[in-house]
Amino acid sequence: MMNSEIPTILANGLPLCSQGPEADRRLSLDTSIPKLPSIRLPVKSPQVLSPTSKYHFKDLPEYVTAVDASDSATVASWVDSNDVLIVDIRPFNFYSNSRLRNAYNVCVPTTLLKRASYDLQQVFNSTSLPAQLKEKVIAHSTPMKVLIYDDSSCEDHVMFSMYQMVQKFLKYDCFDVAYLSGGLLLVDSLLVDASTALPLRSPVSPVTPNSAKASNAEFASSNHGMTSSDTSKDTLPLLSGFTLPSATASNQKFIMSMKKDLPKLDTNVKYNYNFHLPEKFAEKKDKLPKWLSFFAENCDEEDYSKKIVEKLSEKFNKIEQTEQVRLNMAISNFDENNKRSPHYHSCSPKSESVTPLAMCPCCDPIDYNIPKGIENGYKNRYKNIWPYEHSRVRLISSPSCAPKKSSDDYFNANYIDFDKLSLTKYIATQDPLEATYEDFWNTVWYNGVKGIVCLTIPLLLAPQTYYEGNQFYSKSNLNIEIGDPQQFNGYSMREITMKKKETTRKVFHFAYSEWPDFGTPDNLSSIFEMLNKKNEKVETLSGQRPPTSKVPKPWELLVHCSAGCGRTGCFITIDMALDCFLAEDRLNRYDPWGYDDLVYKSVQFQRQQRVSMVQNLDQFVFCYEAIMNYVVEHLL
Repeated sequence: MMNSEIPTILANGLPLCSQGPEADRRLSLDTSIPKLPSIRLPVKSPQVLSPTSKYHFKDLPEYVTAVDASDSATVASWVDSNDVLIVDIRPFNFYSNSRLRNAYNVCVPTTLLKRASYDLQQVFNSTSLPAQLKEKVIAHSTPMKVLIYDDSSCEDHVMFSMYQMVQKFLKYDCFDVAYLSGGLLLVDSLLVDASTALPLRSPVSPVTPNSAKASNAEFASSNHGMTSSDTSKDTLPLLSGFTLPSATASNQKFIMSMKKDLPKLDTNVKYNYNFHLPEKFAEKKDKLPKWLSFFAENCDEEDYSKKIVEKLSEKFNKIEQTEQVRLNMAISNFDENNKRSPHYHSCSPKSESVTPLAMCPCCDPIDYNIPKGIENGYKNRYKNIWPYEHSRVRLISSPSCAPKKSSDDYFNANYIDFDKLSLTKYIATQDPLEATYEDFWNTVWYNGVKGIVCLTIPLLLAPQTYYEGNQFYSKSNLNIEIGDPQQFNGYSMREITMKKKETTRKVFHFAYSEWPDFGTPDNLSSIFEMLNKKNEKVETLSGQRPPTSKVPKPWELLVHCSAGCGRTGCFITIDMALDCFLAEDRLNRYDPWGYDDLVYKSVQFQRQQRVSMVQNLDQFVFCYEAIMNYVVEHLL
């Protein structure tokens, strides 16, 4: 269906990196450490340390209280107070061995913690704090004292995670923030809880919106003989941020590693999503498409937002579950002959819990594999985002290039073509690395791309991006001329001229600057304006065809964010759905006014082609919100 026109040719590209011999790198049973000669090492000042090193070069603000860890009386006054939230930011294995009394573990991966868009709500939604306490922190409306500690941060050496966690709290005036200067290592042992009677459950599970409910249920059932006092805060601190070593299957561990940077939603706590309902929603709600009609139900009730989120959370949870099945299929080391072993089941024809056509993922005809992504890790921006092989974009070399002994067609991108929603053909990819700029522009050239949509915030990019400044690549004989940017509401547009020998091609570049990573944009109108401008400009290039017969039809739109999953998936979902509404030719397409959920089907289909498209529940909800607003404001 969707893969019939995907180019599958192999071509010369960059040579594979040679790998050193592994034969002499085996482990030895002799674990003794040989005596090393005395070496005098240079000492670096903390001011020149990298931000990714153990200690951060920035000092904490003066108004952050430094509690001397060696002053037992002062520490005790904080620990024994009922008005203090004590936050242990160390990895869970350290927390499980020893911790301050009444402390809660809030350990967040630094890849998330350092993101300005990953706010306090997302930090605490990824923990297993008691529901009332979590709601109080997230609401940030009640004055609260907070004591944060790690092992050894002090005034001269503040650890990176400490600095970032303190900054999360300082964004709100209600928190009186302090940190333990000297860390837990200097605290009197009488104030330290070293008991090991902790609940052995992992609060960070494969990322599904309802995973918190599931884990709580499992914990309750495994401790059904315990009284409520046995599981009280004083005796069994709730855990978060670390998964204890277990007998988890290697496939599941691999999947969890691919998902580890995603925030988890705890649906036991009120989920704060600020819906932007259109102004005339009340008078037009009865005319909504049937698949959006649930937005019109009980919209005057106090818990309206909660019910909407619960419904969408259930849909998103199904998407996550089916993706885990696909990933299991992709990484399983079954014998080739056993890969399609008989699978007997009964699938409900009305079920939405699987792929877009309601088929069982195990019976999906697609052969999911990701070997190229693993082999070419140096070309990936992130170590856990790899393209599926069946839809992967392969580099195409110029016929004039001499064949090389070693070839590499790898590019971290996937084709997405869902003609039941839209006739637009998409390429979803990561923000190109500087070392892959040439691959990026060759992909644009040979696939007949007419529009590039960049959803990465400029401040997070390198000083000069791939779309700033003219470029020439002698290996490809490709010349790139970047036009001056035209500024619009929330985005900029550039006209780019590409030349190879006597052939010239045009492509329009759209850079949207107000969409945070893992988040959603506040200005819906700017999204719609950019979509309209994109359609207008791409249409002017309708006569422009791919320069090679190996690509029969153009892949009109290349979309990327940082990883090429979350924001990229949102944009493609919204663009597909609106195209379905606006299309004049409805032949073989879904009825946008009927019962087929266009968002759900689009996301499920995209995830068949590339992992983690529409990465979290916030983004999933935003897709519905954006489409509903467009329908009410422009189509009703």
